Amino acid sequence: QDINAIRQQVVTEDFRGNIGKKALVMIGQYPFLIIGNIKEVVSDYVFIKAEFTNIAALDGFLYRVHIDDIEVYFIETKNHKIPHLDVFGEEC
Repeated sequence: QDINAIRQQVVTEDFRGNIGKKALVMIGQYPFLIIGNIKEVVSDYVFIKAEFTNIAALDGFLYRVHIDDIEVYFIETKNHKIPHLDVFGEEC
C-alpha cells in the first residue's frame, strides 16, 4: 500500500472508533475549522454536527468531510478536552 492509502485507512478508523465524541477538524479548502460531534463514518467520509465553525453563520450544520480533505484533526478524550470557543473572555 502507498502512504496515502495507509493514512486514509488510519484516519478513517480513528474517526469510526470515536463516533459520538467531539472533534476539531481543519480542512484546507477555506481554510475551515469545524468543532462538533462525530455522527457517523461512511466509506471515506466523516459526518460532523458542528457546534462551532470559524464562520458563525455556519454553526449547527451537519458537515460531510472527505478524509483526504482533513489537514489536521483532534478527537477529544477523557483527559484532553476541546475548550468551548463560544464564550470568549470567560473561563472554559
